[in-house]
Amino acid sequence: MGINIITLIGLTGLLIYIIVDFVKRRFSSMLRRLVFYSFIFYLITVITLTTGRIIIPPIADGSLRMQLIPFYFLWDLLNFDVGDWFFWNSVKLSFNNLIMLFPLGVYLSLLFNIKGMKKAAFLIFLSSLSIESSQLIFSSVGFLWGRTFNVDDLLLNTLGGVLGFMVFEFMKKMFTSRSIDGNGKSKNF
Repeated sequence: MGINIITLIGLTGLLIYIIVDFVKRRFSSMLRRLVFYSFIFYLITVITLTTGRIIIPPIADGSLRMQLIPFYFLWDLLNFDVGDWFFWNSVKLSFNNLIMLFPLGVYLSLLFNIKGMKKAAFLIFLSSLSIESSQLIFSSVGFLWGRTFNVDDLLLNTLGGVLGFMVFEFMKKMFTSRSIDGNGKSKNF
């Protein structure tokens, strides 16, 4: 099992960027830069997970694979026995789709300082829609194999990202309220 070409290119590009950035800025704003580097690494991971292997030369069969029935994953969960492979595969895939964009919600709050749940939810939804649409397009022209546009993935990705945003916003408020004393002044930790 070799390394995915997208992963190799992405990690090489990230390493070059980190080196150039470090030479230019040294240690200034280091924490924020480390968070940004982790965001780029997260993007590379998501792209790797959602594309799988790139097929060169492409093998196009011209088919469009789409699952457009919302909450179809619930049918899988309800209609297979708990001991069945299909049940556990459905659980795994649903959970993976739920947590995949959770970090994006955190990054929107932490790194990009997005304010408001609606704006965050919209950006997360657009990100998930971009992933699903890319899978549809690239698999229909033969660059990807076994990828589909799945509305359940869209819903679970969006829900997971929104949960990530909500959890991080809650944590920010909790830590901000603890860092202010009774006189309205910030306490140092």
